[in-house]
Amino acid sequence: MKRKFCAALASLSALMMHQGLAAQSLPAAAPPQGQHTARSGQPNIIFILADDIGIEAFNAYGGEYYTPNIDRLAKEGVRFTQAHATPLCSPSRVRLMTGMESHRNYEAFGYLAPGQYTFANMMKSAGYATGIVGKWQLMGNGYDGRVGITPQQAGFDESYLWQLKALDAKGSRYWGPTRADNGRAKIAEEGFGPDADSRYALDFISRHKDKPFFLYYPMVLVHNPFVPTPDNMGAQGAKTRFAAMVTYMDRLVGDVMDRLKAEGLDGNTLVIFSGDNGTNRQITSTRAGHDVRGGKGTPTLSGTHVPMILRAPGLLPAGSSREGLFDFADIMPTMAEASGITAPTGLDGVSQWAVAKGEKPAARSWIFQHYAPQWQFAPSRYVFDASYKLYGDGRFMALDDMSGRETEITAPKGDAAKHKANLQRVLDSVKDGPLSPVRFPWCAGQPSNDPTRPAIEAGCKSSPQGEE
Repeated sequence: MKRKFCAALASLSALMMHQGLAAQSLPAAAPPQGQHTARSGQPNIIFILADDIGIEAFNAYGGEYYTPNIDRLAKEGVRFTQAHATPLCSPSRVRLMTGMESHRNYEAFGYLAPGQYTFANMMKSAGYATGIVGKWQLMGNGYDGRVGITPQQAGFDESYLWQLKALDAKGSRYWGPTRADNGRAKIAEEGFGPDADSRYALDFISRHKDKPFFLYYPMVLVHNPFVPTPDNMGAQGAKTRFAAMVTYMDRLVGDVMDRLKAEGLDGNTLVIFSGDNGTNRQITSTRAGHDVRGGKGTPTLSGTHVPMILRAPGLLPAGSSREGLFDFADIMPTMAEASGITAPTGLDGVSQWAVAKGEKPAARSWIFQHYAPQWQFAPSRYVFDASYKLYGDGRFMALDDMSGRETEITAPKGDAAKHKANLQRVLDSVKDGPLSPVRFPWCAGQPSNDPTRPAIEAGCKSSPQGEE
């Protein structure tokens, strides 16, 4: 059922100011403003980000895979049903870490420019211990000469990371893993990378239990290649292995929750769980009776629609659902308000904390995305609400939330026409500049020392699945 049209045209200007468009002329690296002093009793924050998995995968959202720990998070917290990342990992990570729309500071795949102010800088300035474990992929792509931000520059006191630097020639994210421990690269001959990540994350929690901490846990699971897990070494086939990887990812989330309880931190920690973009396109999942093909890389509903669960006992109601739109740019200001910190000015994101608490139904009426992935996918721009989407090329789509389908409407009438007019005004108001062409250097034939290049080049001729 289509949701009611909630934003009157007369209020568009106020909404634009509230959602940050008035600040979009600011330079991307503008210094933060405002005080960052935390109130007493601020909660710990753990943000867990799964890699390459959309909303359709989770039981809590009608999905088919076995995810009991994430289901428990949803039962004990607040579940947003309309949360959206960008369709690809690098722009999603830049967006969530800085609270800015992509055209302001996303310059290249696998890259975040030094000098950007991130949510970890914000938390550290308020006295939090800060750590990151999992996937980085922001120091550069290894082709265009850019050297991106380091974890330390981004505000992290401690780091344990896969792909700190681009194109590591040995090891992997999974079996025989490559990791950089506070910048020092290590290659293990044995072991499962996600297990090493988990041990570091749990140790970080225990070592910092006596002071407020922020742990960013961008997991390497469940990105391809689809491999057997320690719990299911006999798994065969992409779909079977993917399902096992989802369940193993869920198990590691449960380990975090168990450690919080064991350390007496369960009641004073905000845990946020999400995914960085839609599921890999090789995977078709069942959600509430609908077959949903993964939409990673594509600017479609199945490419952006992700889970978003916030759990904070005593601060947020348990077992609640919210239908208000949630943009990845909203994560930074939401964390700020939850921890009693004044967020930097000039952000495009808005705090969702009052929505999470149930004090208002929504914090925004639309989401705009300038999607120029700088990789193997075509660029586009679009704006959408919970029911409709308008692309920059003029296509107007009705959105089916459960199936992930978009259906073009060529002659909108009534409520649909009102939505289109509102979305068109938003689209026209965003001065985001031209969309950049696709830059996939392997497909362009540029030199590379990466041993996987032949396989990637072969994939460029059909449906490339490069290391994204």
